[in-house]
Amino acid sequence: MKHILKSILLFSTGLLLLACGDEANFLDSVAPSTGARVKFYNLAPDVTGVDIYVNDQKFSGVNTVPPATSLPLSYTNSFPALDYALVTPGTAKVKIVAPASTTASSDATLATTDLTTQADTYTSVFFYGNAPAYSSLILTDNLTAADPTKAYVRFINLVSGADASATYDLAINGAVVATGVAPLKGVATFTAIPAIAYNTTAVPVQLRAAGTTTLVGAATTLQPYAGRFYTFIARGIVGGTGARAVGITVSTNR
Repeated sequence: MKHILKSILLFSTGLLLLACGDEANFLDSVAPSTGARVKFYNLAPDVTGVDIYVNDQKFSGVNTVPPATSLPLSYTNSFPALDYALVTPGTAKVKIVAPASTTASSDATLATTDLTTQADTYTSVFFYGNAPAYSSLILTDNLTAADPTKAYVRFINLVSGADASATYDLAINGAVVATGVAPLKGVATFTAIPAIAYNTTAVPVQLRAAGTTTLVGAATTLQPYAGRFYTFIARGIVGGTGARAVGITVSTNR
C-alpha cells in the first residue's frame, strides 16, 4: 500500500512539474512585443471625443465588453488609460478625427501630424486647441528614475482661447514645482519630488496663477509614489464654464 501511494505521489509531482513548464512557456509566449510606446491625449475642450488613426488605421478606443464597439477618446482622457500602446518604430502619419454623430453626418479630420519613434522609447501625443485651430504637441518621455526614492512630475500648459496668455504655477503639497509656464508650453523633463508611503493620505495639488497663491479651477490630490512618473496638464478655455473651464488633469505615465 505504501509503495502504491509513493508511486502516485511521484506521478503527481511529475505532472505538476510538466504543468509548471507549460505555464512558463505560455507566459513567455504572451510577453509584450518590442516596439515604440505611445500615449495619446485629448485636451481639446470643445471636442467631446476623437478617434486616433495611425497610418489610416483606427488605433484608439476599442471597447472589449460585448458587443465590441469603438469608443471615441473623450476630453481630458488618454489612450491607453494605463501604460502605453505599442507601435512599429519609424515615422507614422497620425490623424485626429471627430467621428460622425447625431449632429455630424460624417467624420471630420481635426489635425494631422507625423510621429517619429524609436524602439523601446516612450512618447506622448497631446491633441489640443479649439475650433478652428487644433494642433498637437509631441514629447519624448524619459521615464528613468535618477533617484528611485523620489516621484517625478512635469507640467504642461495647454489652455486655449483667444485670450490664453496667462501663465501658471503647479504646487504640490504646498511647494511650487513648476512656475510661470506659458500657454502651449511645457517641459518634457520630469522633476523629482518627495514620495509618500503606499496607502497614505494623498497630498494636495493646485493650479495657481503664476507668482500667487490664487487657485485656478478645482484643487485635486496625488499619491506620489517612489519611482512613479506623472504628467500634469493645464487645460480648458479661458472664460470657459463647466467642463470647458480652466483646470488641471493628471496622468500617470508609469
